[in-house]
Amino acid sequence: MSILGSFFLLSCGSKVKVEERTLSDNWTIASTKEINADAKTLSTQLINPEKWVKATLPTTVLGALVEAGVYKDPFVGKNLEKIPRAPFENSWWFRNTFELEDVNTQEEYLGLMVDGVNYRANFWLNGVKVASQDTLFGAFRQFEIDITEAAKSGENVLLVEVFPPQVRDFYMGFVDWAPTPPDHYMGIYRDIRLKRSGKVASMVGTFIAPDLDPKDLTQALLTISTELTNHSNASKTVEVIGTIENLTFKKNFILAPHERREVKFTPADTKELLIKNPRLWWPNGLGNPEMYTLNLEVRENGSLSDKQSTRFGIRKIETYLNDKGVRGYKVNGRDVLIKSAGWVDDLFLRYMPEKDAAQIRYVKEMNLNSLRFEGVWGNNHHIYDLCDENGILLMVGWSCQWEWPDYLGMELKMKPGDENLPINEGVDLYAVKLTPDEETLLSNYLRDQVKWLRNHPSIFTWAGGSDAMPKPSLEKRYQATLKQYDPTRPFLVSSGDFTSELTGKSGMKMNGPYEYVPPVYWFEDKKLGGAFGFNSETGPGPQIPPIGSIKKMIPEADLWPPDNKVWNYHSGRKDFNTMGVYLNAMNKRYGASKNLEELALKSQLMNYEAIRPMFEAFVINRPVATGVVQWMLNSPWPEFYWQLYDYYLMPTGAYYGTKKAAQPENIIYNYHDNSIYLSNDTQDEWKDTRVIISVFDKNSKEILNETEVINLGANTIKKWRELPELKGKNEIYFIALSLTDLDGEQEYANNFYWVSTQKDQLDWSKYFWFYTPQKQYADFSGLNTLPKVEIKAEKSIKEINKDEYEVSLILRNKSDKLAFFIEAELADGATGAAITPVFWSDNYISIPPDDVKEIKVKYYKKDLKGTPTIRIQGYNLLKPMTL
Repeated sequence: MSILGSFFLLSCGSKVKVEERTLSDNWTIASTKEINADAKTLSTQLINPEKWVKATLPTTVLGALVEAGVYKDPFVGKNLEKIPRAPFENSWWFRNTFELEDVNTQEEYLGLMVDGVNYRANFWLNGVKVASQDTLFGAFRQFEIDITEAAKSGENVLLVEVFPPQVRDFYMGFVDWAPTPPDHYMGIYRDIRLKRSGKVASMVGTFIAPDLDPKDLTQALLTISTELTNHSNASKTVEVIGTIENLTFKKNFILAPHERREVKFTPADTKELLIKNPRLWWPNGLGNPEMYTLNLEVRENGSLSDKQSTRFGIRKIETYLNDKGVRGYKVNGRDVLIKSAGWVDDLFLRYMPEKDAAQIRYVKEMNLNSLRFEGVWGNNHHIYDLCDENGILLMVGWSCQWEWPDYLGMELKMKPGDENLPINEGVDLYAVKLTPDEETLLSNYLRDQVKWLRNHPSIFTWAGGSDAMPKPSLEKRYQATLKQYDPTRPFLVSSGDFTSELTGKSGMKMNGPYEYVPPVYWFEDKKLGGAFGFNSETGPGPQIPPIGSIKKMIPEADLWPPDNKVWNYHSGRKDFNTMGVYLNAMNKRYGASKNLEELALKSQLMNYEAIRPMFEAFVINRPVATGVVQWMLNSPWPEFYWQLYDYYLMPTGAYYGTKKAAQPENIIYNYHDNSIYLSNDTQDEWKDTRVIISVFDKNSKEILNETEVINLGANTIKKWRELPELKGKNEIYFIALSLTDLDGEQEYANNFYWVSTQKDQLDWSKYFWFYTPQKQYADFSGLNTLPKVEIKAEKSIKEINKDEYEVSLILRNKSDKLAFFIEAELADGATGAAITPVFWSDNYISIPPDDVKEIKVKYYKKDLKGTPTIRIQGYNLLKPMTL
């Protein structure tokens, strides 16, 4: 959030440097067991240089060792399991050297801002111990260390001894989503920043609190606060000057010797903070996410002492419980259906800014408007800045990592049968019971994270619990923290279904499913995870990626058959350590695959078909449905579970199913009532919009074609019409839907479904906490005998900016048969690897008889070494194509 820089200023004959610098480069690490020297020595000279490994922060110990090649290919096969634990059971040294010019300790202050260490640390600078593990501990604490007296001009040596977390320490984790690395994420996983300022006064914790009346968006009120510290021995008067674009305001403050205090500018005393016709921050799909920048300076007698730049957005977040006790959210007075997914960082907590940027672009292009951060993810502000800039709302809060004893290294003793309890009932019986000291730690965690992140307009709520809720004594402390440090957004007591004795119902549900369920589930279910209420984590289970990614993570000897130990190792954990339910459903619905190539394509069909109705059911059921969080968006390592795109940034079929389902303007088939629905989730009314439906049988004969011109208000759902009963036993039909302008020249949205007259049937008499089993499966085996079709393809390439190209792909089906489920893959040459990240307008498309489709793909120039090639395959194409 801060714009970093440095500059010298002359004041009364002295030289003061104002700067904030991230110490990311020039680090080395080594095990304390391997280095025969004490900290005082190591923080002045390097001992045993051959035993130190180069590193870049932020990183965990194992992440740095992997980057340095000490451990090779940890994500291939079961290599991660082979890395020994013993080297990570002791502390590790992190050593850095940095230069300082013209240090003047009489006139300036120097501090280290420590944003995140897991779990404890001692700090030395130039042989002086400046912080101790006795007080510097806690993965989500943040610290400011005064290094003024230890710093010097020229080369400075910073030495950090990092200690691993122990049993019952509260730190980050990936619960049942991925294996736990042997270092337990020990390291400096967030930035360490060097701050220099005048002694009078340094500035931290700037906060811009926006407010507006949702009924009148023509003006906004800003309240601005910051913390000033007088590091000198004398009382001082300072002037704080602020600018926001063409607005300037200022005020004087008196600081006692060594005083640290919060100072404020309010609309009541600073008329410039009443903003006329503000540019508002809107979530994706509802408008532009407008951003502003505040520049603050602190001056003493006209000389600059400190400076800070902070980006912010103007928006109003509101929450409510409807008459069903369901929580909903509004942004700027407008109800917002939260279309979300669960984010995770890299398994080794490495900072990957380009990858993060590509992922948030994926989120936006999938038409999602939100992410859930279960665990306060992020190495620094970058991921939050990306969400600010792209209009992605964030639910940020604590993980269930701390709520179940086994994730904290303790034993989880459950009574037989209790393993199938709903999450909220199970956690009531078996959750970790916090001590008073642990409550204090978690309360401090929230305070530090809120102060660090509160200027990001993308964050719409702070969640105090995931599978559990904080007990009243801790919730009171959380509420007090937010009242003091962030009154601009609501507190969510838990992402699960709980009732607080202090604040009432959470209004959320967490009833799954997390495993494969058929499309009809989301429309039919009215008791568990179906499309009603706010489902804070749910999804149809595994998403096997395309074949190229499978071959990257699975050794050749273990590629086939798929249900083996290595494939399962790359699945989830606990109840999710196999893909048995998913593969069984695939075989019964689509027929058994004969080889890996067939399985990979059928998986994309399953992924697409399974995820799309989840989002679509929530879309058409609003406002009864207020939010859904796909579990999950991405994976922390290469795997087969819970991902709309894989670790290598290859979109799965689920990516394109989500993109289709979450279109702001949409036409949707309801698998349960056999009807077509229209959804306008925009700010504008539809006028003279043409709705078109075509239905084809298995032989591609069109048996229904209807069109109607309609108008539809903003944020409105309409049941357009019920389809006639589809005839025959084990027959397959195809439903093509389209929204266009009146003349049919511009298409706003389209959708394509395949349905069977043999329906999926759920066995509601059986209950598993993570899914509902089936007693009958839809029969799509007939897709395997569709008539073969030959299509024509042509491509054109153009440069769209200095960083990107766009390829246009036109596919023509001149036959009288349907071309079904066509996959287009952009590759680096005819036999080269698939290019990622890759931004297709659409994919896995079907083309009716005598029709043409155009899809486009954008990619970064830097990712292509050879010639852009498109590889095309389809369910019933005569043969694959290369273009």
